[in-house]
Amino acid sequence: MSLTLADILARHWHDYARINRPHLCAAHYRAVHRVLACRTPELGGQCYRCDSCSKHHYAYHSCNHRSCPQCGSRDQQQWSAKQEAKLLPVPYFMVTFTLPAELRQACLAHPKELYNTILQTSAQALRDVTSRRQGYGSQAATKTHGGITGFTSVLHTWGRQLQHHPHVHCIVPALAWHPHKKQLIHAKNDTFHIHYAPLAARFRNLLRQALQSEHPEIYSQLPPAAKAVFHPNKTWNVQLQHVGRGHTALRYLARYVKRSAIGPKRLIGYDKQGNIRLHWTCSQTGKPGILTLSPRELIRRWLLHVLPKGFARVRHYGYMSSAACRTLQIIRLHLGIHPHPQPILPEPEPHRCPCCGSLLTFLREIAPIQLLRAPPRNESPLTIRRIP
Repeated sequence: MSLTLADILARHWHDYARINRPHLCAAHYRAVHRVLACRTPELGGQCYRCDSCSKHHYAYHSCNHRSCPQCGSRDQQQWSAKQEAKLLPVPYFMVTFTLPAELRQACLAHPKELYNTILQTSAQALRDVTSRRQGYGSQAATKTHGGITGFTSVLHTWGRQLQHHPHVHCIVPALAWHPHKKQLIHAKNDTFHIHYAPLAARFRNLLRQALQSEHPEIYSQLPPAAKAVFHPNKTWNVQLQHVGRGHTALRYLARYVKRSAIGPKRLIGYDKQGNIRLHWTCSQTGKPGILTLSPRELIRRWLLHVLPKGFARVRHYGYMSSAACRTLQIIRLHLGIHPHPQPILPEPEPHRCPCCGSLLTFLREIAPIQLLRAPPRNESPLTIRRIP
């Protein structure tokens, strides 16, 4: 049986929490609890019986936490299918905004505020440049002349070695809609003519203004090296890439929308020294390798990517937002395609017996287990009750 993150947490979490308690928050404890309870009797499930061998089998519920490696596979497929159904028959581009290394420590201290600000300012920078506002869009590929663009942004916080590397991916169609002229503005070719320099400068300036106006206490606490990255002479990293018709890019982003930083197949096992070995692929050479981390370091890197509760990692802007669904329908009609696309969702596989492969028959529900916080006087503090 392969090693799982739940096995590592069950063995090393208590020691890690005892040593690093001042650096942990409620979101970290919640994520660990959900991963440890995933697919166990604590969450309840269903009981099945094999039609052939008459054996009973138990299928326990998943925790559905976005930091759990065992969950999110089906949600990932559904999200990818729904987004692919919305794709337009035009060229697509991926724009990646990377936060400088000097500001990453501030993101760890204030994740909810800064991650939200990064998503908002990167989207605003892309809107300003592509719509030729603020004098930044003279080389815009779509030549929108005041048109409305639409795109999808996804926050990604980890690198290939699980290090903290926050950046935002934006999937942008080379198409704009002019609301007054009621016409579409297409790109002249498949080249994204917006140079990275004005887009990076706009992103840098908007982020500095947002921190100073909306989060002055965070900006005042930044060290001098972090404030220096906002100097006009500093060039930020913004990448522009043509991604064809968008299918490949969406499937790439789907890995980070509903899944954890540690994939279910990355963990190899323990070595002789008690360290954990993982698969990883070098971004420069593309060659696979093996990363060796201590259990505490692995837990620390995994916790770096636990997002605050309720934080929206995926956001849609322009005519791709839910508020502009009518505009997107009009655009699809102008393009000669169906205004209401129907996604092709994956069909659920039937439950089969792991022993003989026959179909399983549902018998009954298994109620989840709840540990009472304040038990009645006539019960023990460790009394376990089942939720009816």
